[in-house]
Amino acid sequence: MWGPDHARLLRAAAACSDAEIGRHGRPGVGDPTELAILVAAAAQGIDRDQIESNNPRVTVIPFDPATKMMSIERADARVYIKGAFESVAPICTEGLEHAESAHRQMAERGLRILAVAESPSGSPNRGTLLGLIGIADPPRTEAIAAVDAARKAGITTVMITGDHPVTARAIALELGIVSSSDEANDLVHARATPEDKLRIVRDWKSRGSVVAMTGDGVNDAPALREAHIGISMGLTGTEVTREASDMVLADDNFASIVAAIREGRGIFDNIRKTLVYLLSGNTAELTVMLVAALAGWAVPLLPLHLLWINVVTDGLPALALVVDPPGVDVLQRPPRRPDEPMLGRPEWHFIVSTGLLQAITTLSVFIWALKARDLAEARNLAFSVLVFGELFRAFAARSTTLLFWEVGALSNIRLLGVVAFSIALQLAIHHVPLAQTTFDIMPLSASDCVLTLVVALVPVTVIELNKLLWRTLHMQGRVGA
Repeated sequence: MWGPDHARLLRAAAACSDAEIGRHGRPGVGDPTELAILVAAAAQGIDRDQIESNNPRVTVIPFDPATKMMSIERADARVYIKGAFESVAPICTEGLEHAESAHRQMAERGLRILAVAESPSGSPNRGTLLGLIGIADPPRTEAIAAVDAARKAGITTVMITGDHPVTARAIALELGIVSSSDEANDLVHARATPEDKLRIVRDWKSRGSVVAMTGDGVNDAPALREAHIGISMGLTGTEVTREASDMVLADDNFASIVAAIREGRGIFDNIRKTLVYLLSGNTAELTVMLVAALAGWAVPLLPLHLLWINVVTDGLPALALVVDPPGVDVLQRPPRRPDEPMLGRPEWHFIVSTGLLQAITTLSVFIWALKARDLAEARNLAFSVLVFGELFRAFAARSTTLLFWEVGALSNIRLLGVVAFSIALQLAIHHVPLAQTTFDIMPLSASDCVLTLVVALVPVTVIELNKLLWRTLHMQGRVGA
């Protein structure tokens, strides 16, 4: 606090408040800033209930974002005023000495500052500035980390506040929204009115940005409605704000927004990787059957083999891939374009190339076995190679840039379990008499089992080596640049 009489300062601030301090273990009700003032006043023996009973309200002018102040006239023929320093100071004729300097010093410390004054009833421009109250509202530690994570993810954090520009800049520096050398004009907006918030949202939208806006007060509702994603505060937000928003933040924590972005990107990646995995397998199966038919060879796979592959070999790993945890690099990539399709040119290129690679390995084994053995053994080997190849390829499908162990070999236990279970099932149908008859296959000898496993590892090995090659070329390009 700054002022000649702190008790008088707090009494006037309490007299110009609408909040209700909590008693008997019950939480307080009202604006957190006013609650903080009432707690400080109570610590000095100033009881707001006594103020209300001794000097009831006569006239109340609520806080107005345009004037940035509020006032309450009471029965003692005094008007109590609190608000922004630049709004309260012009209506005061006394108590202004050194006030501007004190205000700047408090603002540079990142304090939220209220000027408090009182004036005789009927004399609105003859007020006395009683002093300044600075309230510390430090950012949460996790919010600072979240702003940094958002920046790395290609997300620009813009601060819009009703605080003084100096206070806003100090908080923005602490949060990491701007650096000491930044021009904060585009990223920090102080003393913002509801119209300002609406204009800022529209400005960012006009640049082609996807805009998420947070708010808790009634005055934030138009901007929340205008933004692509309106996010209201669940703890401190008003009912109007929650109704106007698309999402309610249960813990009022900015870090939760970044966590939701991470989860959303992970979900999108999982859907995409699952589709690519399934379509690559279908491309391989289609190519195997088509090439064999065009070449006039015997059918490499029977209809029941194809059904088994689609239900067991492809289906189970796909279910594990769709619940894959978000990648470690998910917040280190720039946002995708809003008009980007689920399966674009890179995905279709990968689907076709991977499907052809899988088909080539399967047909190579089939052709070799046709020459060295009979049709039944050739079909037996081709079936196993295709099944094992697609199961192993599920591990490479988890990321388009990171190797299997970089993603985290144990981060998706479901996938490991599904692949192990599917391999066991595949080996079982080769050695259970009833399954042999049903699928028209025969047992795999130890040498054939090793052969199919080795050949089945070719596609996934090529995919992983291609990731390394792409990374090497990419890094060389960055160094060259």
